[in-house]
This record gives sequence, C-alpha cells and structure tokens, in this order.
Amino acid sequence: MSINDFLNKIKEKIDIDKTSVLYLFIIIGVGISSFFLGRISANNNLNTSNIKSEVSITPRSDLVEYNNKPLNNISTTKDSKEKRFVASKNGKMYYTIGCSGAKRIKVENQIWFSTEADAEKSGYSLSSTCK
Repeated sequence: MSINDFLNKIKEKIDIDKTSVLYLFIIIGVGISSFFLGRISANNNLNTSNIKSEVSITPRSDLVEYNNKPLNNISTTKDSKEKRFVASKNGKMYYTIGCSGAKRIKVENQIWFSTEADAEKSGYSLSSTCK
C-alpha cells in the first residue's frame, strides 16, 4: 500500500483532501517533537542544577556558611574548634561537611562535631558514603 492509496482511503471515508491530511500530519508531528524536545530540555536542566558547591568558612568566627547559606544554629566563639562533622538528631550516622548525606540534613536537625571521636562518643558512626 502506497501513501497515495492510504490518502485516498482516508479521503473516501472522511471526505478530506490531500492538503488537509498533510497539515494534520504536520501538526501531529510538531506536537510530538515538541513534547520530546521539552523532555530533553528538562533533563538537561536537572543535570546542570546538581552542580556541587564547595563549603566555605569565612575568617570571621561569627559567620559560617554551607552551600553559600549561613548556618544560624551554629554558635561559634573565638575559642571553639572548627565544626567538621555533622549528624542528624534523628539518625545514627555522621557525615563530613562535603559529603552528599550532610547536605540532606535539615538545618534544625543538625548536630555539629569538631572531631570524629566526639561524634563516635555521642553514639554516631561514620556513613559509608563519606569514607
């Protein structure tokens, strides 16, 4: 069966001429291709938004930043040690600052430790994703 035969069958049953059928196929093709281009664009946006940012600690002792957001629940003083490990109040694992698990802990649930020994004394164990 050729395309002309197919178009003639459609014309007989629906009484539509060849140009209308062509326009119909073009409209359907544009719709389908637009859908898939949108899906590709959405996937590209997700990949670029997952760029990891570095942890920065400023020289000032009263301001500590994580992912460019201030951590308000950290009380730092001039004599306090640097906070390097974080755990969740609800969990059993602790993470290094750069670990992906640390980024998922809500600010209000964060517990900070300066050494691994402090975290382990509190009953936490190092996450296997941070080793």
